[in-house]
Amino acid sequence: MAQVDYFRFEKDEKRTCERRYYISSLSNNAELLAEAIRSHWGIENQLNWVLDVQFQEDCSRIRTDNYPENLAVIRQIALNLLN
Repeated sequence: MAQVDYFRFEKDEKRTCERRYYISSLSNNAELLAEAIRSHWGIENQLNWVLDVQFQEDCSRIRTDNYPENLAVIRQIALNLLN
């Protein structure tokens, strides 16, 4: 188990701290765990960027019933087919 304090510095010089906890089977090696966490978030951020830029997901006005979830699945399928 690991605890990571994540600091974010915004343009208005506001600083926020977020504490995250991770469960891992990796050995007790801080550098190895840090690399795994960075790799995970890099993939996560890259996926969200692609969905937003290519499919304009953040601009979507679909917000009722099951439509947002259904469209998210269709976007994921399309993204997988493109890769």
